[in-house]
Amino acid sequence: MAQQVSTRTNSAQPERPAGGYTVLVVDDEEAVRHLASRMLTWTGYQTLEASHGREAIATIEQHAAAIHLVLTDIKMPGMNGRELGRHVEQRWPGKPILYMSGFASEVFQGGLLETGAPFLPKPFTQEDLAHKVRSLLGG
Repeated sequence: MAQQVSTRTNSAQPERPAGGYTVLVVDDEEAVRHLASRMLTWTGYQTLEASHGREAIATIEQHAAAIHLVLTDIKMPGMNGRELGRHVEQRWPGKPILYMSGFASEVFQGGLLETGAPFLPKPFTQEDLAHKVRSLLGG
């Protein structure tokens, strides 16, 4: 089932972040991944993209500059977002991870995420995404 990410934004542009933060966007649905990446770019972040967990890990390992945050879908084939998150937490402690899903009730009721984990339900706006990322990066 294809997920849609809302492109609605308020007329006021979200505050641009200070510094050059890089966010890795991981989602198996190309349209969602590209749109989330564009939203972050429009807000002032640099982005990288990966279509699944293994590609995300390879991207982090091979990218010469710092990746400051990982934004990942929960439900993906192969390595799901939570498994990716555990791997990132073990290998790169302290790297913020923001989880997203169009199935919020399944994510928490099914035990895929612990209550209180950084989470953004789909669909989301550019402002919602920017606010969540900013809060995790301490801005």
